[in-house]
Amino acid sequence: MIQNSKSALVKPGIILLGFISLVSQVILLREFLTFFSGNELVIGIILANWMLLTGLGAYLGRFFKSDDKRKIWILVFLGVLAFLPTVSVLLLHIIWHSIFLPGVTAGVLHVFYYSMFILAPFCIVSGILFTLLSKQESIICRSNKIGDVYAWESLGSLVGGLILNFVLIWVLSTFQSLFLIMFVVSVTVLILSIRTNYFYLTGIIFFITIAFSFLFLNNDLDKQIRKMAFPGQEITFAKDSPFGVFVITKQNGQTNYYENNVLMASSGDVVSREESVHLSMVQHPDPKNVLVLSGITSGIVDEIVKYPIESIDYVDVNPEVMELAKKYFKAESYQSLKLIKKDAIRYIKHNTKKYDVVMINLPKPSTIQLNRYYTSEFFGMLKDCLSNNAVVSLSLPSSANYLNEESKKFLSIIYGTLQSEFKNVMVLPVGQDFLLASDAELSYQIAERIDQRNIQNEYVNPFYFDDELLKMRSQQITGQLNPEAPLNKYFSPVFYQSQIKLWMSRFNIQYWIPAILIILFSGFFFVKAGRVYKGVFAAGFAGTSIEIVLMLVFQVLFGYVYAVAGVFIMIFMGGLALGSYYIPKLRTANKKLFRDLQISVAIFSFVLPAVFFIFKNLQIHDAVLFILFTFFLLVISILTGAIFSVASKIIQNDYASIASTAYGLDLLGAATGALLFTIYLIPMLGFGWSVFVVGIFNLAVINYKE
Repeated sequence: MIQNSKSALVKPGIILLGFISLVSQVILLREFLTFFSGNELVIGIILANWMLLTGLGAYLGRFFKSDDKRKIWILVFLGVLAFLPTVSVLLLHIIWHSIFLPGVTAGVLHVFYYSMFILAPFCIVSGILFTLLSKQESIICRSNKIGDVYAWESLGSLVGGLILNFVLIWVLSTFQSLFLIMFVVSVTVLILSIRTNYFYLTGIIFFITIAFSFLFLNNDLDKQIRKMAFPGQEITFAKDSPFGVFVITKQNGQTNYYENNVLMASSGDVVSREESVHLSMVQHPDPKNVLVLSGITSGIVDEIVKYPIESIDYVDVNPEVMELAKKYFKAESYQSLKLIKKDAIRYIKHNTKKYDVVMINLPKPSTIQLNRYYTSEFFGMLKDCLSNNAVVSLSLPSSANYLNEESKKFLSIIYGTLQSEFKNVMVLPVGQDFLLASDAELSYQIAERIDQRNIQNEYVNPFYFDDELLKMRSQQITGQLNPEAPLNKYFSPVFYQSQIKLWMSRFNIQYWIPAILIILFSGFFFVKAGRVYKGVFAAGFAGTSIEIVLMLVFQVLFGYVYAVAGVFIMIFMGGLALGSYYIPKLRTANKKLFRDLQISVAIFSFVLPAVFFIFKNLQIHDAVLFILFTFFLLVISILTGAIFSVASKIIQNDYASIASTAYGLDLLGAATGALLFTIYLIPMLGFGWSVFVVGIFNLAVINYKE
């Protein structure tokens, strides 16, 4: 009974730690992305910092050696974690707006240092707690329970994922979610402190909770931090959603539309609105059916209806835009406009309607998610939906008259990819670089055709638009393009890689420097580690890398990944819990089992690329596809969790050293995988060969002599 009473602190404590860690990680990541562009490089840096700092905390936890004070430290740190997420989000916004001017573009180093500074308190405390709880449970049970603690933490993360993905992000705003988290965690810690007779700590936590509750209830913190991002503007609409933060502001009679603090459109931007529509519409002799992919916030529908069209079908990569279109753009007042609330690729894939003009108004492909709309597979699929003489248009950031090496490669890839599917491709360098593609002839006589059709425009007309100058600039840019540029494909996103290189080049950072730094840093700890610890590192590397690849491949094949991304994360955490808790109980935890698990990870990594090839070339029902991906994700997460648990049992050392070192190297491997895969391996090698590298690495660290 005494053992159970003492252990009663650990299980709820570690489950609570897993719960608050996952929920806080997602909330903080979403808030970071309101300042930094949301490409996989940025996400990888933030997640890597999270894992590295947590690993550092786990290492520091070994220095809390006093058995008498361990329980009070556990309660104190759990209490601190109740309030740190709120403090971190507030500091994230306050410090950013105090240091950086509005509109500043953040570079790689900004992302790295700033996220490390903001995340450090929470991550270090959570890492310390893992080591303390592992040691406490092992001492109480008089046996190594590190694997069990790892499983309970994963279980807590699973619970946090369920609540976050199915309740919080759909119902509550950021600070409403933070208030709920604070309340749940602080009340739990209060109960634990009372049960362990630390009444003075109970009083301290109670008064801090009251103070924070007063802060929440007497201030609209969501509105106040949004105001900081838009000085001098009146916020008329703001909404947190699973897809981002939407804000609509007014300033001097102009309406501005923001997504994650990025200006998507403005009511006064006549030039962009007219160019987005008329450059393509005048290419077709009689456009009747128009498909628009994104961009309704710019007001392009008003431009399209200047033509005698019959229908406008609108799809968007973000479903939330549909609700904004109905409320703020009076979409239902256009008889010809139909809003289609489906993933664009899935809609096009199953569509039988033929379109005369297709306008792609997406942001630049700075993410692998957006990259799929710039691939030969997508253009080929789109071509099946086109009528004779149909025209497709898309735009990229303007290159002016000069292309640096990265801009040249960037534009060459998309130009060549379009040429692989269409007979004629044209670059029109205006406000942005518009690319038009068609099997029919394309013309530079934009202003002339506008005049012939008597279209009334403010900018795209013969008075302001010079067709001959446009032709000269177009030919000048086209002449600089590389005809041997590789094609951008679903499973080989070279376009995304070029975009990352272009972004980094703006801050004078060579593309390979981060890779060298990652390898040197993680390699230092990897080389110093023992053989078993190397296996833990490799397992962490494999688990995170394959999880990322599976989610991205699923996104490419399925399209609409928003609704299942949270489910994938929960499945992974559940697999970690199952593997770390049950596998060592089914078989004796020894070096042979450890080696068998490592070989299983390698075999799985070698088989997975073949599965991707089959998926790519076969039509598979969505439900079957989801089940298969769920199975693969469960397999790698169970193997990863089992390797950690078995390693912690076969290593001979004191409990704190085992917990801190194994947990730290597991997280370091995961951080290395997250960065290397998102920045380098996937863009350069594609999905299949990237996973093959995981198998090679895991085979290399196996000790075959034992």
